[in-house]
Amino acid sequence: MMTTLMNEKDTKKRTRILVKKGVEYILLKLEDVVFFYTEEKLVFAIDKMKQKYVVDKNLSMLEAGLDNTVFFRANRKYIVNINFVKGYKPYQKVKLIVDMTLPDLNHSIIVSQETAPYFRKWIAEM
Repeated sequence: MMTTLMNEKDTKKRTRILVKKGVEYILLKLEDVVFFYTEEKLVFAIDKMKQKYVVDKNLSMLEAGLDNTVFFRANRKYIVNINFVKGYKPYQKVKLIVDMTLPDLNHSIIVSQETAPYFRKWIAEM
């Protein structure tokens, strides 16, 4: 019984994530996360209110637990939420720069040449 429960939990994508703000731990709804990013070996989540939280996982671990129809690993540094992507434009001929719906976030999210075709396909299918 316990094994079945564990297997079901593994296959079900999460809807919330435990994050830290100061000394407080908060359950943050994934639908409210604009993107995750890494900086100086820490991982952060930015929500739709532009609040910044610390995430106690690396991006690869996070990516494995996220719904890939909603979240996309743009590069080594960012995972973006489709619901906050306004669009994209070419950058340095072969790369893409992602335009997010929230202004003033001061993050340049660049999709590499190798990942760009997958990003275009992901955007088109949503």
